[in-house]
Amino acid sequence: MNPYDFVRVDWENPPKRRGLVGHNTLDGLHGTVKCRLIAETPLFMPNPPDKNKRQNANAPCEFLQNSEGKYFIQGSSLKGMLRSVVETVGPGCWALFGGKHQKRLPREFSRCNNSDRLCPACRLFGVVNGKMVHYRGRVGVDDAICDSRISHDPIYTIILSNPKPDHEPWYLTDGKVAGRKYYFHQGSISTLDDWKESGAGKKQNQYITPLHKDSAFTFQVVFQGLDNEELALLLYALFLEDNMRHKIGSAKPAGLGSVKIEPEEMTLIDFRSRYKDRSEPTILDGDRLKDYIKEKTAIYRENDSITMQDLRRIWHWPPHYERCAYPSQEWFSKHGAEPISKT
Repeated sequence: MNPYDFVRVDWENPPKRRGLVGHNTLDGLHGTVKCRLIAETPLFMPNPPDKNKRQNANAPCEFLQNSEGKYFIQGSSLKGMLRSVVETVGPGCWALFGGKHQKRLPREFSRCNNSDRLCPACRLFGVVNGKMVHYRGRVGVDDAICDSRISHDPIYTIILSNPKPDHEPWYLTDGKVAGRKYYFHQGSISTLDDWKESGAGKKQNQYITPLHKDSAFTFQVVFQGLDNEELALLLYALFLEDNMRHKIGSAKPAGLGSVKIEPEEMTLIDFRSRYKDRSEPTILDGDRLKDYIKEKTAIYRENDSITMQDLRRIWHWPPHYERCAYPSQEWFSKHGAEPISKT
């Protein structure tokens, strides 16, 4: 089984674009969501390349640490993960899509380039598009700090392949982009016993020290000026459904990086009502918070589009598959024209 598949796009349902909202607005909902992220499989966030180079060449790459020596997941990584979900289910524009297949993308799904017509993802998370439009967005994500670390022995990963969009039988369907790429969850991780070298002696895999499953992190999401639709979309991107999990970090094809995000506390502020009626912020936690999230996200949990069907299938938890692996060169030599479903 190939370690990833594509979430199909409902091409008849393009992004709903609206004008940007100023950051000084009192309209809409403002607040914070405190979250807990729990590793369901081993998890690895690599140190920056320059720090890795300073390590002993034979030593494993270590998990990312901040200036206080605490293990953490960068807020930018979490934000990117959440944005991908928003772009998928929103739907949003294809902000990072390029290359020769760009012309296969319907114009309605192209990257936002007008501040009066921003897709849901760009309105929430921002957009930088040359001289066309610059917008910071209205959702911020803090670093996730590890407060419960469970050690894992160093491992040699399998060979982790780069994307190959030139392989048209997989990346195109009926002349259009096949969809958005998502990695399956796996019941076990795949490792090697040592380095795997190419014929030229180049190392093709990685030697890393991940954190073990059940390691836990806390982080906070801050939002401002969201309407009810935008808040619902953000909450779905954060918490998904009971039988789904996110994927984040390195070595996702090897089965690493499956995580669960749980809500701990949410503060909601409606500034218009607060100044008019002197009302206090609403603080939700426990079952009250879970019920609020379920009510808000029902529109997505009840959605049975091809997009939602595929996302639920690929990110299903517990995993449908014990282990996945890229097809061999021999398979490609015999089945190079076959679609990804044949793997």
